Amino acid sequence: MAPSKRKKMPVVAIVGRPNVGKSTLFNRIIGKQRAIVHNQEGITRDRFVNEACWGDRKFQLVDTGGIIEQPVDDITRKMQGQVQQAIEEARVIILVLDGQQELTRTDHVVCEALLRSGKPVVPVVNKLDNATLAMNVYDYYELGLGEPTPVSASHNIGVDALMARVVEHLPPPPATSVPAADDEDETDTDADADAEKQPIKVAVIGRPNVGKSSFINAILNEERAIVSEIPGTTRDAIDVDFRWRGGEYVLIDTAGMRRKAGIREAVEHYSVSRALRAVRRADVCLIMVEATEGLTEQDKRVIGYALEQGAAFILVWTKWDLVADKAKRFKALADELDLKMAQVKFAPQLTISNVTRKRLFTVFDYVDRVAQEAEKRISTAELNRLMEHIKAKHNPPSHKGRHAKILYATQSGVKPTEFVLFVNQARLFHFSYVRFIENQLRTAYGFEGVPIRIELREEKRKS
Repeated sequence: MAPSKRKKMPVVAIVGRPNVGKSTLFNRIIGKQRAIVHNQEGITRDRFVNEACWGDRKFQLVDTGGIIEQPVDDITRKMQGQVQQAIEEARVIILVLDGQQELTRTDHVVCEALLRSGKPVVPVVNKLDNATLAMNVYDYYELGLGEPTPVSASHNIGVDALMARVVEHLPPPPATSVPAADDEDETDTDADADAEKQPIKVAVIGRPNVGKSSFINAILNEERAIVSEIPGTTRDAIDVDFRWRGGEYVLIDTAGMRRKAGIREAVEHYSVSRALRAVRRADVCLIMVEATEGLTEQDKRVIGYALEQGAAFILVWTKWDLVADKAKRFKALADELDLKMAQVKFAPQLTISNVTRKRLFTVFDYVDRVAQEAEKRISTAELNRLMEHIKAKHNPPSHKGRHAKILYATQSGVKPTEFVLFVNQARLFHFSYVRFIENQLRTAYGFEGVPIRIELREEKRKS
């Protein structure tokens, strides 16, 4: 299954050797701090794609890993494959060079490869932070790629001139027609309908090496994300557009979430931070847990973070092809979950195998269902009828002669799903009774895969 063709935009790829400022330039062009920037080489590994707009031109901007002549291990070899893929897909290539260093053999090798590609190449000399350094730009004419553009991505110098050259190679924007007066209402209705059909953002999260990137690659049927047995291979949150049976999705591949004590490198802090941010911006999270190992302490922390953020989620047991007695193992996993985290019984569970592709696309049936549940709203009148039923079924508790009273209730929001109960005294409500109310809400309205927050708010009434 191929990625979604929903947005047919030209691709602009940023390439160059390591540590020349590609990710800094990428962030500057899109106007957001999306790609991780660090002085350590080899931070960017996968292709990082983001929609960008410059003037009236829209395009997909691709950040890539550093090009090296002789890859020394499996990860760096796969990184070079990702760069080559970006070059093949690109309409325009931005070659970034380090203006504070002399030209290297690698720079010349990269230039020769780009010339052979036949694609338009815009050479950029980065890190020219002042007028003195800007004189270094003349040293780069020898590459034979035409006039190099001097920039300082970190100081936003020369970026406008660079993009003016880039957009010359992009197709003109589609002409917009003005609708007739009689068609205005129909056009507005169509526009509103298109605005409502936003893709579902699906964050794939979990501890390292549970199969997150392998899942993305198996779904797309291509090596979109680098996969390795080495923990920490994925460093940034990678967004991938995808279409399945008419549904639009954005799959967010994330770095493995380690416990704090296991984070040894500074870059890992950025990686985990991006993974946590992906949870906050996702519509649905796929929490991946290795079926052969069961629920570990770190798995519980990942689930706990999703609960804390109120993010809708699905528990996905991975590497199911390695399980022998599947029925027995599934029952054991369900029992383990009931024992260790009974509070997440509301989350649907699914077993998959990235190797045999078992139930891979069934995941999207679950995603659609849970995403719809996360948008569910209950009217205040209907909710208060349920509260009366709950009180009749099980009276609120009392303490020292004081009776807890629910005056009325309302749903205050979705994503996260929140309810506010206006009560006489919040301290009279034991947590077990609040949990009972949550269970009754789920019995009545479902909320499959959706954490529910209940706030007790005291209402002062005049005597």
